[in-house]
Amino acid sequence: MNMKGASMFWMFLVMGLMGGIFSSSAPSWAQEPPPRIELNLQGFSASEQCGQCHKQLYEDWRHSLHADSSGNAVFHSAYLQVYFEQGERARAACLSCHAPVAYFNNDPKLTQPISREGVSCDFCHSIAEALPGTPDGPQFRFEFGGIKQGPLTGVDSSAHKTRTNGLYRQSRFCKGCHEQTSPNGIAMIATYSEWEASPYFDRGITCQKCHMEPVSGKTVAPEVKKTLGNRISNHDIAAGHSLSKRRKALDIKIAGLQTFKNRITVQVDLTNTGAGHKMPTGLPVKKIILEVTVEDVESGRRQVQQQVYQKKVTDAAGRPVKSLVDLMLGKGMKVASDNRIAPLETRRETFTFFADRSEEQVVSAAVYYSYTPEILQPAPIHIKLNEVKRRVR
Repeated sequence: MNMKGASMFWMFLVMGLMGGIFSSSAPSWAQEPPPRIELNLQGFSASEQCGQCHKQLYEDWRHSLHADSSGNAVFHSAYLQVYFEQGERARAACLSCHAPVAYFNNDPKLTQPISREGVSCDFCHSIAEALPGTPDGPQFRFEFGGIKQGPLTGVDSSAHKTRTNGLYRQSRFCKGCHEQTSPNGIAMIATYSEWEASPYFDRGITCQKCHMEPVSGKTVAPEVKKTLGNRISNHDIAAGHSLSKRRKALDIKIAGLQTFKNRITVQVDLTNTGAGHKMPTGLPVKKIILEVTVEDVESGRRQVQQQVYQKKVTDAAGRPVKSLVDLMLGKGMKVASDNRIAPLETRRETFTFFADRSEEQVVSAAVYYSYTPEILQPAPIHIKLNEVKRRVR
């Protein structure tokens, strides 16, 4: 071998050795995870661990109602009252949706921090299959061992295994918690079946397409790993408590305005343009209120009329069940009426007012989302124990 050939031999040998050092036939998930990440291979991991790499997704989720599902004041108040009435039975019925990690980890007193995370990152991304629910709540088949599932294809991670699962693009992924029937057979929450009966189902527009619509962002923080694409699914999962979602849901317009002597007739069209379920959906305590006002410009005198859209439930004696707690306790026995607005449906309502036609009037129409939960609040107690006085001379 001449000098030139020897040089080429040693160059290729060194390159081969370097290639062996810097590449591996092992899958990427088999590499050592970054030292700051500690995943539970036998069960659910804390969401802050996911946030080390998936920073924007974690921040969006952290400010969502899903993250606070077990910690918000509305749930606390209702849960305490239901627990007072039903005891331990209330834990499974309430926690299976509001604190699912606590439910599946059999930690009903929420003693572990991870049990208080609400609907957490790892709870959702450990689901392999949605199973038929039980009276206690939704049921799932989980896969642990460091594997995380989701809708994306062609992705890998140095921190865990990944698996593409089509379930994450389907509405039935959400069904377990958003379809609830009372022990009396009353559809307390029927959001999934309302969607299934709507044109959105026929068009393939799922829950995720509206409530997790794409926004600008990176699945993995750029400083952790360079990834393709600049769009992510919004993990804020905005719904009825989102002002922007509520404004998109209903379209309102004054369709007709007629006057005759001292009578004013107003026709208002209310259309469910943006919700793939009835408006309002969820528990029967929620209402949509259409309010029409006629105001005298000069005197300021106002007349107001309303139309309320709501599922009304009655108890065994035929009395309206209006309390969230009573509904959760199963006191609703019958759906007395349901005039809520279906997806893409338009309702035309007519209102008649009597006013002094010698004055100029302004007609306005507004629609409100109305909900009156019972919330426990701090109640300061300030009691005077004693008092002394002395005159200054």
